[in-house]
Amino acid sequence: MEPAVETTHNDAFRFLADMIPQLVWFTDPTGFHTYFNQRWTDFTGYTLADSVGPDMWNNLLHPDDRMRAREVWGRSLATGEFYEIEYRFKSKNNDYRWFLGQAQPQRDEDGQITQWYGTCTDIHEQKMTELALRKREQELQQAYDDLEVKVTFRNLELEREVQQLRQQLASM
Repeated sequence: MEPAVETTHNDAFRFLADMIPQLVWFTDPTGFHTYFNQRWTDFTGYTLADSVGPDMWNNLLHPDDRMRAREVWGRSLATGEFYEIEYRFKSKNNDYRWFLGQAQPQRDEDGQITQWYGTCTDIHEQKMTELALRKREQELQQAYDDLEVKVTFRNLELEREVQQLRQQLASM
């Protein structure tokens, strides 16, 4: 009877892992990837067999994000601390999308890490909005700075004109 329960639990887990909108992954305590859900396969185009291993995932990251991702993941593996990072993953269409990567270790009764459970949540639209807002903020700051310079010069011109008028009035 137990094997049927185990099969039911495995089937329910796989169904859940494949239905949630995140890319789901597991690693062993050393960071060797042992599982990816169907959404991972659908997004990257890599099969589970192509995806397992210690480092393959890093090759799918945007080149500008790889070193930082290695450092953050390495720190989590070394310390057992919660893993969290924003980075860009390459899709099977060769475009990049922003994701929030997070992972939590599972520990045994002695406190030793037995497995890491991770997700990657697509935050691309949010990130694009954030970047657009930041760019607009910089443009507005530049416009304000330009206006401030113009006002300062105009004030200097007006002060000079006032001084000239005072001199003309004094000489009358």
